[in-house]
Amino acid sequence: MADKTFLKNLYERPFNAIKGGQKNIEIRANKNIFSGNSVNLIEEGDFIIFKKFNSEERLKCTVERKILYKSVRELLEAEGTEHALSSTNDIEEGIKSVESIGDYKELISKNGVFAIKLKDVRVV
Repeated sequence: MADKTFLKNLYERPFNAIKGGQKNIEIRANKNIFSGNSVNLIEEGDFIIFKKFNSEERLKCTVERKILYKSVRELLEAEGTEHALSSTNDIEEGIKSVESIGDYKELISKNGVFAIKLKDVRVV
């Protein structure tokens, strides 16, 4: 099957951290949706185009791997805060930050959280 391309929006800080190479793990809640542009459908070798909010700037990345973790803590301990977060290297602050996004806290406690490792980041 051909590699697929997914479009995802990002706020400026994580967008710039991926662009600058400081962040290579994208964190997304598992929403258990298996259609359209869902993270659940992303596989190794697929592409993600990140669009920066309020901008036309875009990055195209290749998915190196995707792992489902039970909690944000488990993800950050395994992947490292320095690779997964753009705001802090403190694990407790990182957990609070990720869980403060929309309905992430509820979704993650129910379904887990994905760590998507990115490579070959380029501006498109």
